[in-house]
This record gives sequence, C-alpha cells and structure tokens, in this order.
Amino acid sequence: MTADLNNFGDFEAIPAVKTKAAGAIGDELTFTYPEVLDVIALCSANQIAVLGIELMKLGSDGLYRTAGLSVYDLSSGKDPETIQQWPEYVRANNDRADEFVRQNPTGDDHVYVLTTSSWRELGQIRELKKKA
Repeated sequence: MTADLNNFGDFEAIPAVKTKAAGAIGDELTFTYPEVLDVIALCSANQIAVLGIELMKLGSDGLYRTAGLSVYDLSSGKDPETIQQWPEYVRANNDRADEFVRQNPTGDDHVYVLTTSSWRELGQIRELKKKA
C-alpha cells in the first residue's frame, strides 16, 4: 500500500522515519521488527511522544488485522500542561513503547503502527477541543 506523505504530521516529517517505514496502511506508516525500535529512538531524539502501538498481522487474504494493542497509555497519567513537562512525558511514553515492542517481537508477517504526538500537535488538539 502507498500513502500520501503530504498528509502527515511532525512524526512523519522526520526524514529517517520515512526511510525506515516498511509501507503504509491507509495514511499510517508501518514498521517491521527490529526497525521499529530505531523509529522509537528517533521519536525520542525529536521530542515526539509515542502514545500507543498497534500490532498488525498480514492475513492470507492480503489484509492486515489487529493482532495486539499497547495499553501503557492507560497508565501514562494526564497530558503535560507545560512545555517543560513535555520531555519527561516523551521519555515515559517512549520507554513504555520500547518495552511493548521488545515484549512483542514479530516476524515478517507483522507490522507496527505508531500513534504519536509532538508538543505542537498536542496544542492543536487542545485548541480544537476548546472550539468544540
């Protein structure tokens, strides 16, 4: 599958993220193991929080289906209120993302989809919520 790379956010704007992608499901980049661990490290280096991971398995019909979901976001606490709190939030989430992947290593018939956010994107979401 291909994706329109113009519709992506801060995560996808990191050039190395695109080169590590195995493909895409719709507009979401997919990553294989162990490259996904490098992508999580790239997120940390660029202050992008990995909020969750969906593990997808390729079926015999050529379609991906959910094989697992991270649940660490349920224990992450509330979103940071200030930019000073953001680095710790990124570290905590990305450590949990790395742990999830290491506990769920996969073969070539699986891919990982990362849900991410930058501080800027979190601010945009907050503004949209205020307007709703």
